[in-house]
Amino acid sequence: MLVKEAKAFGNVSNGNSKMPGTSYAIDAFACKTGAKLAKVPGSVCNKCYALRIQKIRPSVDQGYKSNLDKYNSSDKAKWVIAMSFQIIRQNKVGYHRWFDAGDLQSLEMLENIVEVCKITPNIKHWLPTREVKIVSDYLKVHGSFPDNLVVRVSSPMIDDKPLPSYDNTSTVHTKGKEHHGFKCEASTRGNQCGPCRACWNKNVANVSYPKH
Repeated sequence: MLVKEAKAFGNVSNGNSKMPGTSYAIDAFACKTGAKLAKVPGSVCNKCYALRIQKIRPSVDQGYKSNLDKYNSSDKAKWVIAMSFQIIRQNKVGYHRWFDAGDLQSLEMLENIVEVCKITPNIKHWLPTREVKIVSDYLKVHGSFPDNLVVRVSSPMIDDKPLPSYDNTSTVHTKGKEHHGFKCEASTRGNQCGPCRACWNKNVANVSYPKH
């Protein structure tokens, strides 16, 4: 597959300077649970950074929407190959994040992502999501995720506890409030991961992000 052919199915980016490796984003306006939470004061989505960026940067908005459109209209087996090809080609450090904007759209999308993870066993994948039902449906059918994929189910409200029954979760805490599990220190480094890789580590049950 040529690069041009692969990008016809969507774009894997290596331009996020705050995180290591590559990432994949889709239209944040298309979030299912997130769109509802965005209207709820005190929720983790109420002041979504991805929505703000899409509103003020038309080129970013177009790119995120294009990725989702290409996914929806694609042959999913070819989409899996195209994403795997781009990740292997571009990723030099071994870490990939799914959805630095947007979220899972369906069980099928999660199954497709899992196939990408299986094709790229030397890459550690992190997928944060608020689509609890999609994750639960996947686990009912398939039992578990590949060893190189960490799916972190996010609590919907700020200063909430981790959601039970999931191996890997994430929460958001305000300054001075209790945090659960591992406390993200990215805010002390200009919102950059730096040397930390906790989000990709299955042994880290919950990552608590400071509200910013």
